[in-house]
Amino acid sequence: MNEPWSKRHKREFKSCKYSLSNSFAQPLSMPELIAKVKDSGDNQSLIDLYHNHPLDYVPNGGSIDLRRDIARVVYDDQLPAENILVFPGGQVALQTAALAFARGGHSIVFTPGYQSTVESPRWVVGNEGITKLVRRPENEWQVDPTELKEAIRPNTKFLIWNEPYNPGGVVASAQLQQEVIDICKDHGIVILCDEVYRLLEHNDELRLPPMANAYERGISAV
Repeated sequence: MNEPWSKRHKREFKSCKYSLSNSFAQPLSMPELIAKVKDSGDNQSLIDLYHNHPLDYVPNGGSIDLRRDIARVVYDDQLPAENILVFPGGQVALQTAALAFARGGHSIVFTPGYQSTVESPRWVVGNEGITKLVRRPENEWQVDPTELKEAIRPNTKFLIWNEPYNPGGVVASAQLQQEVIDICKDHGIVILCDEVYRLLEHNDELRLPPMANAYERGISAV
């Protein structure tokens, strides 16, 4: 397995005062987090819960209170907490999904993209091939439904889609999302959508519904 390029660059620039190699903001310290919660209003009950929360083992898939909050905040309570799993990072979630759905079938991914969204089906023992479809700037980095249809084989089981798209910085239209869903529905293909940048759209009107809500064989990774 190749070392992720992001890991290599993070190591090389670790000593820099301002590193632009990460895809996330610098995390808050615990005191800063508590101060922000206090500044946001009357949240003493939340602070008390934080201070008194036990640190014993949680159930597999995450604590039920966290899963309920995710269902409410991310999925507008349209997805039950029982259908939500919590992982120690997105890469683990993406690889776990690939292990579940890429074995014994053909997968389709899009490139360029985050390494885990492009390569995870290839790392699965027993996969039956991966087709990489190129997203192009001349097409405004959008998925081409015609190319997708042509890439489907009789044994295609799994599609990984990153939307909103990194590194292109674009969001698909609702029409394109539905078209991709309809194509996959016709062939019984599972769609894993990496939605880590969802809820960060510059225009809320462009926000797509989570794939887990929009498609009965859809999975959202956030």
